[in-house]
Amino acid sequence: MKQMKKLTLYLFVLAMFALVSNKSQAQSYFTYDGKDFSVLLTTNTANTQVIKVQFSANGEWNNFEIVDYTNLDNADGGGFAYTVKDGAGVQFLVDYYRTQDHIKVTNLSTYEEWTLFRR
Repeated sequence: MKQMKKLTLYLFVLAMFALVSNKSQAQSYFTYDGKDFSVLLTTNTANTQVIKVQFSANGEWNNFEIVDYTNLDNADGGGFAYTVKDGAGVQFLVDYYRTQDHIKVTNLSTYEEWTLFRR
C-alpha cells in the first residue's frame, strides 16, 4: 500500500512538471511581410511581450538583439515599439500598430522606412 502511494505521488508530480513545462514554453509567432524582407516576432504566452525579433535575408531568419522597448498602448492606435540591432550594430525601430495590424520598420541610421503587413 505504501508503494502504491509513493507511485501515485510520483506520477502526480511528474504530470504537474510536464504541464508546467509545456505552458512555460508556449509562444506565439507573428510574421509581417514587405516587398524587401519579412519580420518574425515571437511573443510570450500571453502576447504581452515580444521576446524575439528576426528579420529574413536570403531565405533565412536572422536574430536581432532587442535593445529597447516603448509601450504605446496609451498612444493613438495603441501598440508598442522595439529598438533592435543586427549583427553589425545597425539599429532599427519596429513599430507595431495594434488597431491597424501592421508594423513599420525604420533604419535609425538612414531613416529609411518600410511598412510590413501581417501574413
